[in-house]
Amino acid sequence: MDEKPDLLVTLKKAGVALPRNIQRPFFVFCPFHRDRKNPNMRVDPRQGVFYCHACGAGGDAISFVGLQLFGPGFNHRNPEMFKRVLEHLEQNQIPKVEYRPPRRSKKLSQEIVQVLTLAARVYHLTLMGKAGTAGRKHLIDRRIDLAAMRRFRLGYAAPGSLVGALAGYPPALRKAAEEAGLFIEGTYGKPRELLARRIIFPDIMRNGSVRHMVGRSSDPNTKVAYKYFALSGLPKTIWGLARVSKRKPVILTESIPDAVNLLQMGFQGTAVGGTGIASYLVKDLKRIPDIILLPQNDERGREAVQNWKELLPHARVLRDYPYKDDEKDLNDQVKRYGLVKAANILRESLTDVGVYIQVVIKKP
Repeated sequence: MDEKPDLLVTLKKAGVALPRNIQRPFFVFCPFHRDRKNPNMRVDPRQGVFYCHACGAGGDAISFVGLQLFGPGFNHRNPEMFKRVLEHLEQNQIPKVEYRPPRRSKKLSQEIVQVLTLAARVYHLTLMGKAGTAGRKHLIDRRIDLAAMRRFRLGYAAPGSLVGALAGYPPALRKAAEEAGLFIEGTYGKPRELLARRIIFPDIMRNGSVRHMVGRSSDPNTKVAYKYFALSGLPKTIWGLARVSKRKPVILTESIPDAVNLLQMGFQGTAVGGTGIASYLVKDLKRIPDIILLPQNDERGREAVQNWKELLPHARVLRDYPYKDDEKDLNDQVKRYGLVKAANILRESLTDVGVYIQVVIKKP
């Protein structure tokens, strides 16, 4: 082998889920131990190395394949092992990772629901206060007004806000917060809030309790490996699905801000919060008689919707949605035209696929 094997190429071929931004160091679930709650394996694409802070596995692309083939006993200096690893790399026979995050029960404990609901309240109050000024501006720039922030209990996770709020509560709630993935281990073993400095989108049930939440990076000048963070200690949800009516058409999109805009327009908007739909969520989506898939305006978004269509054969797809070239998603269109005109554009596109929805939006 003349050139050193590329670590990112090796990870992709092995089936490791990578974030969109792979120019800077990022974390993924480690395939060499039971990485349960939070991704512990740090990948540095510039150096071409990885290291798991939980189990200690590390090295370059050769080490990664060697650990897959031989486990912890892999040794670069063993000529037989080294030769076999090189053969796999040269022949593009990268073993697929066997690790999958353990299946989580869909039923949440009372303590977890309680701490999620409390966290959503703390983050919402933070967003509406002085510490949330930048977060409110970010949302308003995306045409998500104060009324929508209150309606959907959107929040902002100021560093340390939840730690302080839980100080006067029983230890069981603190433990539930850790189980849910709200806290991760920070410097010197001190707890750090996973969603710190992010806009919070809680997924609210019909009874007002919270079953999940997603944090979105709010600073466009800060490059992050993950634009969205979901709580890894909880089963994933379809944002907004718990509150829809099955008697009306439901629009499924990739982005949560898109779903918020849809709800502001008067449509039933829901969001995957990414490109992949967990297998245990497909059954819930199949219970929706009339579901419409709205793709984003990029290759990855269109490919995601094609995959969703295979899982949901009864769904209708807005394949030729009239985006402008510089519009990545529905929210970009809303920012350009406003809610009223964007709603009319969407309504006409829905009519083209046989969906007739009359919406009324009051102009601000």
